[in-house]
Amino acid sequence: MSFVCFQLNAQSVINEILKGNNPTTDTVTTPNIMGCGQFNLMHNKNLSIPGYIDSMDNNMRNIQQIIENKFTEKSLDEDEVARIQVVFHVLYNNEDQNLPDSVLLNQIQVLNESYRRTNADTVNTRPEFLDLVGDSKIEFELASFDPLGNPTNGIVRKHTDIEYFGGVLPYSQGQNQEISDWINDSLYYNYFRLTKNELGGDDAWDSEKYLNVWIGDLRILEPAFSNFKEIVFFALATPPNENLVNWPDSLLQVFNSYEQGVLIHYPTVGANNPNMLPNPYSAYNSVIKSGKLLVHEIGHYLGLRHIWGDGDCSVDDFISDTPNADSDSQWGCSFSRNTCVDNINGIDLPDMVENYMDYSSGSCQNSFTKGQIEFMRYVLGEYRENILSIKPNQKNEEFLVYPNPTSDKIYIKTANKTNSEVNISVFNSLGKQLINRVFSGNEPIELNLSNESGLYIVRIVSGNNISNFKVIKR
Repeated sequence: MSFVCFQLNAQSVINEILKGNNPTTDTVTTPNIMGCGQFNLMHNKNLSIPGYIDSMDNNMRNIQQIIENKFTEKSLDEDEVARIQVVFHVLYNNEDQNLPDSVLLNQIQVLNESYRRTNADTVNTRPEFLDLVGDSKIEFELASFDPLGNPTNGIVRKHTDIEYFGGVLPYSQGQNQEISDWINDSLYYNYFRLTKNELGGDDAWDSEKYLNVWIGDLRILEPAFSNFKEIVFFALATPPNENLVNWPDSLLQVFNSYEQGVLIHYPTVGANNPNMLPNPYSAYNSVIKSGKLLVHEIGHYLGLRHIWGDGDCSVDDFISDTPNADSDSQWGCSFSRNTCVDNINGIDLPDMVENYMDYSSGSCQNSFTKGQIEFMRYVLGEYRENILSIKPNQKNEEFLVYPNPTSDKIYIKTANKTNSEVNISVFNSLGKQLINRVFSGNEPIELNLSNESGLYIVRIVSGNNISNFKVIKR
């Protein structure tokens, strides 16, 4: 189980206190990446719930034992492709934060390539790991219909008066205890304002049926420190908590106030995002501008821990085929790292910087192991099953819509000869119906998308069957 990810440790007050140091200067230098705030949160909750960390670890062991003992009757069949409906909530205070559709579509593409192992950089997986990695058969698509059944492009855009969802730090130099108390009492509440309409964010779509991803500015404004805008977390993900292997109520209470889904800092979405991290964080643009941060976060949303287990060689991530490591990869791609001695199929494997659940650069992340895949699919089948749309591992056999993308026209062809009437509707990205026609016969149907470029939804109704296709017009 994990909760919060991608913490930066700059020479800045909140990061220093989270690291356990006493800040002595308000001078901000180039930050050194410390890792993830997950373990800080676990220790924080362990203060109010003694045994919290041990309980989380035990529940991870229980899940792994269930998988290893093959007690998975409700889990997904290994040949089924699980499709997850995604809704992006774009919360923007200025137009730079109002990410264009092209960035969000690219992010979906990165997710699908990464989870289906069709990304081009899989050729960089080292030979010793090739037998351990695989295709998760998990796919993502922007939601076609909102909770009320209205056509949608799966993107909600909303202006907010909140400038910094990390909040405004009300303390100054030397008030370390007050700042520490503020972190414990206010920081996570501030972030999760993204998920509440009345707090300046946007309410979740039914979290049992959609993967909600909130995009906003996660920085913290620090007026007493020269108005420094501090990045503490790039993203936060909630774990699959409901009924997860009979978690005790004391654990569930920690997360009941948090909406299920992912929060992510707006410059880190997609591989084609025009926004850049400013100084002193600009040195890290090259390692996080890949769209793979959300790949990592969704891994947490589906139950995975960090590959190094948030500790040294004596702790683990509870996945048997991921090699141990004594720490994260610190955003590097060192193929010479082998920080722990382990035994996986009789081999002491090096640190797996290729793994999406490490803190390595996006340039070398390219794999989930089969053990991680089995774990995620188990969690999906057992505890997030309502979010799934199962489809065979093949194309729609009844209709073919092509070309896609298109620059002008699309054609719709029926695979099975029939004289039944077919009703075809086309909606734009705002859900407005542009075309509604009835056709019959077996000849290909030609439709002219004469409107502007963007995402369109083609709905085909044939008898009692409804098929939806997303078409991109360039």
